[in-house]
Amino acid sequence: MKNIFYIILVGIIFSCAQEKKELPKAIDFRNGTFKELLAVAEKEEKLIFIDCYTSWCAPCKWMDKNVFVNENVYSFYNSTFINYKIDMEKGEGPELAKKYNVKSYPTYLFINSKGDLVHKSTSRMSVEEFITVGENAIDPSKAFGILTAKYEQNKMSNDEMLNYAISLQKMRINTADEVLDKLMLKVDDEWLLSFSGWKLIESFVFDENSKLFNVLNSNKEHFISITNKETVYKVYQRILQRKMYASTNEQNETLFFQQLDSLKKLTDSARDIAILHCNYYAKGNDADKFIKTSNYYVDNFLTDDPETIAFIARSVYRKSFEESPKILLQAAELITKAYEMNPNDYGTVSTFAQIQGIVGNKEEAIKAGELAVKMADTISSKVKKRALQNLKELKEKQ
Repeated sequence: MKNIFYIILVGIIFSCAQEKKELPKAIDFRNGTFKELLAVAEKEEKLIFIDCYTSWCAPCKWMDKNVFVNENVYSFYNSTFINYKIDMEKGEGPELAKKYNVKSYPTYLFINSKGDLVHKSTSRMSVEEFITVGENAIDPSKAFGILTAKYEQNKMSNDEMLNYAISLQKMRINTADEVLDKLMLKVDDEWLLSFSGWKLIESFVFDENSKLFNVLNSNKEHFISITNKETVYKVYQRILQRKMYASTNEQNETLFFQQLDSLKKLTDSARDIAILHCNYYAKGNDADKFIKTSNYYVDNFLTDDPETIAFIARSVYRKSFEESPKILLQAAELITKAYEMNPNDYGTVSTFAQIQGIVGNKEEAIKAGELAVKMADTISSKVKKRALQNLKELKEKQ
């Protein structure tokens, strides 16, 4: 009798283990028509999450491979939404793309059981960002579709208008500035000094010629107290770096180095300082100072930062070899160093190919160009097209 009980117990445990083993290890996308999914959403009282993709969309494939299979992602999405994936160029795809104004891929739609758009987001993103997108979809104060309807009905609170303006800006929709202007007419000084006001400043201050900058500058210590110094300084840094690019273009040496000293007080980021400092000499075609300055940063601050080294090299590759041979030969040295440190980065490989082609190392350039084409398959069709064009030009170069 004990043996029989033991066998039954083992069988139950094994069966449970099998069930557990068969749970989805990715977002569980349902089958069926869109109409059928609407019925399921009504029955289960959940939103439908739709991953809008195309067969040629490399960022879509990247999300499949790197984000949808993350345990935190699929646990949240599988428990919260009815998940649906559809190729927007096949079957019901074109009709849905038109209905929900899908123009780029990937696009993520969150639809209620009536077919109304509740939330929308786009592009490749990290695990954390993608979870936040889902969380925003079930938060009425942040869900894009709900906010759009409220905006059109003129029934928005100030904070809802803030979230709407930020969402529009992130999706690069032109009406973000229109919403910002309307919000600025509604809010008072007390709101501008709140954390909501800070979020508006952080998202929309890019220069010194705005009311929002004046609010920030007059209340800097206050905003530091409700956020932190680093976050506030990032806004000042963004403004200053824009001004530094202007003084670089003008080759205003006195002003540029005053700004560089100011930048060093705002950040200890070697990347930002190195890029701007090297760019000043590259723009002025001062080869000796470009070589000396770039070597200084690479040897002392960028020893484990191939991305920044590649960025400095990339910033000069459009120069002509006849006019700037020493600068381009230095760029070749820099990009070779970055390539050796990180041979699996598309941007580095592509830049290596282009610069080697410019300085006359055609064989190395073509080899790297061919590798860049293969790597572009995992990024986007637009990048792949550009990589193919670059390779064609390298092969045609005498």
